[in-house]
Amino acid sequence: MLCISKNDLSLFFDQCLHSNFRIWLSDVRFNAAKKMMLEYPDYSNDIISAECGFSCRTHLYRIFKTKEGCSPTEWRAFHSTEAAQKGSN
Repeated sequence: MLCISKNDLSLFFDQCLHSNFRIWLSDVRFNAAKKMMLEYPDYSNDIISAECGFSCRTHLYRIFKTKEGCSPTEWRAFHSTEAAQKGSN
């Protein structure tokens, strides 16, 4: 679809993004999951992980622990409290 070779695409990710496709895609999915958690607080972590392209809920949990230092549920609770405090100011 992009009309470039796999090698050229790999080179782009390496030189321009200082990453690789797998890591880049994981970051895209992670950011989409965080956004979805804020926009749809009633969605379960299972639904969010499936909607954002994670192979399983466990993968979403592992990434949250690595990147945020907490579970998705803890992250969600913290940010919903933070948003409520900003709304009352």
